[in-house]
Formats: sequence, structure tokens, C-alpha cells
Amino acid sequence: MPFEFMTTSSLVTVTGRRAADVRELLAGIREVPGSSIFHHSHQAYREWQAFDRAPVHDFGYWTGEVLRERSLGEKLTAADPTQHDDIRGFRRELIRIIEQHLEGGPLLNRCPPGSEFNFCQSVSLITGTGIRAGGVDEFAAALGRVTNRSLYYHLFEARLRLGRPDNDFSIWFRGQLGKPELASQIGRLDISVHSLDQIRARLFMLLGQHQGISALELVRRTVQLPADMVESLLTEILALPVRTAARFWEKNPKTLARALTDGIKRAKRGRP
Repeated sequence: MPFEFMTTSSLVTVTGRRAADVRELLAGIREVPGSSIFHHSHQAYREWQAFDRAPVHDFGYWTGEVLRERSLGEKLTAADPTQHDDIRGFRRELIRIIEQHLEGGPLLNRCPPGSEFNFCQSVSLITGTGIRAGGVDEFAAALGRVTNRSLYYHLFEARLRLGRPDNDFSIWFRGQLGKPELASQIGRLDISVHSLDQIRARLFMLLGQHQGISALELVRRTVQLPADMVESLLTEILALPVRTAARFWEKNPKTLARALTDGIKRAKRGRP
């Protein structure tokens, strides 16, 4: 069966639940729907590449920056929602951290009026993109057309929201194409470390490695993209250690660097 690329947008609503201190935050985390926990955690990881800072979910940011509970805020921030298989696991981790903090009977700050934590929730509206792939070649071509929101949905959101055992790409490569090694490599991509642009670049690299495609051939494929996306993509690849990139494409460092640089120049001039 072909892989159908989907995309998602979020409809955000308020729950009416608020918190003004740590105890109220804990009560809210225990009781709000899972869609609220998802909204206040994973949306930061979907959008973080647009900001010049590492992703920080709302629970950690509000506790540290608004309540001025610095120590607890740092502990909450260190709880990475992308390392949990479902929302329930991340919720339990947040509860454990806050309960541990409260065991010592600390004096609790209250936020300034108007700065309460407002629990919201998001509903994902999933729509088709009309883009399909029947094999590795078509998948690579489609990868140059879909948006970052589509990548995020298939790699991270669908697994958490729908309780799937792996990301959609890995499930398809393993189950439909019989490529378990490639599926496992894709499964190790980490949004807490890399932006979605970097992840797109790494997907191209993994596909190229799997097919034995040279650096020049990779450039020829990616120049079909808009020039600014080509430059971003290849810049991310060039940021890798040279030996790592050379190992992927079996090129010596000078040849690899020259090939990618020439590809960027051709893309800017709009040449194939």
C-alpha cells in the first residue's frame, strides 16, 4: 500500500482550569484531559525551530519564569515529553517531580494576578495532502514537497495521539517495504535534539545511504525544491562532521564539500 502523507492543524480551546501556584498546577495536571497535557508540552517541540532557543514546554517555563520557582522549573523542564511513548507517561513524570518537591514542605510562591497558568487543550484537524509514495524513490521525492507540520505529524504526533508503537514512516518502511534497518534508523530521529529542517536533511541522508546515492545525486534531487529550502537543507548536511557525511556517500571530504557547494550555487541560479 502506498504511504499517504497527511498534515495537521490545531484547534485550541480553553478548559477553564487555572493555577496560581504549584499545588494548583499539580491538581490541574492530574485532572485535565490528555489533549491539554499534549498542547502544553509538544507544541513547543513542533514550533521551536522558529525561535532562537531550545524547546521548553509550558509547565517548566511557567513554573520557573512566572512563579520564580527556579529549582522546580529546571526539574520540570528536564522532563522531556518526546522521550515518552504516550501522554500518560509524561503526565506521571510531571506529577512525580512536583510531588517530590512538595514533600519538603517548601514555601510556595503565587503568581502575579493575571499571570495564572491557563490550561488549554488542542484538537488536531488531520487532512490529506494528496501526496503519496509507493516506494523509496517516490518517498524521497515526496519528502521534498511536504511541510514540516506533515513531518511532525507522522514522526511524532500520530504515535503519541493514537498510541502507535512507532512513527508512521518506520511502520511503513518495516511493514510495507520490508526494510527494518531503515525503519529503525528513522525511529531514532529525535526532535528534542534536531529541528524539523535538520530531521528532513537526515531523512534524505538515510535514504541516500540506503540506496547508495552519491552526494551529486542527492543535490540533483533536492534542487527540485525551492532554492531557500535547498540551501537550508544542504547547510544542515554541511554542519555534520565531515567524516560522517563522507561515510554516508563514500566521497572524500574535498569532493563532498565541492559537490554540495556547487549544488547550492546552482539552486540559487535556478539551474537543474
